[in-house]
Parts: sequence; structure tokens; C-alpha cells
Amino acid sequence: MDRRLRASMERHTKTRWGLCPEHQKLADDGFVALIEYDPQRSGERGDNCVKPEQAYRTGRLAHLRRVLFTQAFNVPIEDKQVCMFVEPSVIEKLQAMMTVQNQT
Repeated sequence: MDRRLRASMERHTKTRWGLCPEHQKLADDGFVALIEYDPQRSGERGDNCVKPEQAYRTGRLAHLRRVLFTQAFNVPIEDKQVCMFVEPSVIEKLQAMMTVQNQT
């Protein structure tokens, strides 16, 4: 490790992940962040889901209202859960649905 970094941290320092203020505001307003990940490059999946620290993120992101999420997906989501990791085809399908809806 970098000696300067080591000097700035206390023993047993823990870090965590979270949302930036912009995306936290969306979560507070009732949106779920769908974060695209690459299953081939990600770590092991337990209980049919990938852990945040093992997800290889592709950089694509979509926000969906929580109500629509529960209608569109057959996946339970807790009230305090702000994001869900999804495979690449999910965001592509949502984009296609939005295109069809906008054309009508």
C-alpha cells in the first residue's frame, strides 16, 4: 500500500459504498437505480444475486420508479433498497419499451 495512505487511516478502517447526492435524491423521490453489470466478469453469485463488491459495473445506469419496478419485475425489493444490479439485456429492453411508448 501507499505509505501516505497508510498513515492517513486508522487500524481496522472500514469503508462502504453508497449513492452520490444526485442519485440519493432520486432514491428519496421513489426511484430504484438499475445498475448494469457484466455477469462474466463479476464474482460469484449467491442466492441468485451478485454482491455489490463483486459486481463488475459496465457504466450503464437507469432509474425506474419503485412502483413500476414492482410491476415490471418479479423480484422482491425492500423499501430501503435503493439499487439493483441487472444484466445488460434489462436496460436494453427498458429502452426499447420507452421507444415504443414514445412512438404511440
